Amino acid sequence: MDTMKTNSSNKIFLAFCLGLLAGAAAMFCAGLLYLRHDLVLREEFPGVTADDLDDALENEFPAGTGWHAVREEVSLPLPRDGRALFHWRLYHRDHARTLIDDSRRGTLSPLFTTAVSVTADPDDGHAVVARLNPSLLGVIFGGDAGATLKSEVAEEQSALFREMTDAIRSRKATRKEPEP
Repeated sequence: MDTMKTNSSNKIFLAFCLGLLAGAAAMFCAGLLYLRHDLVLREEFPGVTADDLDDALENEFPAGTGWHAVREEVSLPLPRDGRALFHWRLYHRDHARTLIDDSRRGTLSPLFTTAVSVTADPDDGHAVVARLNPSLLGVIFGGDAGATLKSEVAEEQSALFREMTDAIRSRKATRKEPEP
């Protein structure tokens, strides 16, 4: 009788462990799919070319925002169709301070800068900006750093690109000559 109870409890324990393992594997796969889909933000800016946006990042980056843009020379291969590809790093001193203060061992230091790539849409040539999703990173890290990434960094970066592309469109509209 005792052997039968032991075998039965071993089977229950094994079934429990397998169920737990299967649940963990399912959560990992679901999380991986979620992260894969939302980790990189892609914003399109019709009416603005990649060259226009690259020039604005280099020469007309909005002053007084606390953000700084630095072109990063990387050895990325160019797209096969010859489209331009520009790589930038965005810095903000105050947000970096929050990340430093919230990180005891500097584990969040890679997030002090945000990598941004600017390229042209292959179909119509308008500018496309790709960057890591600060809101998602904020959820992952939590704490003060997570709150900063989720609210301030995400909103400010989007606003910066909208401001620059609106200024580019406005300049282009004022340069157009009236048709006879």
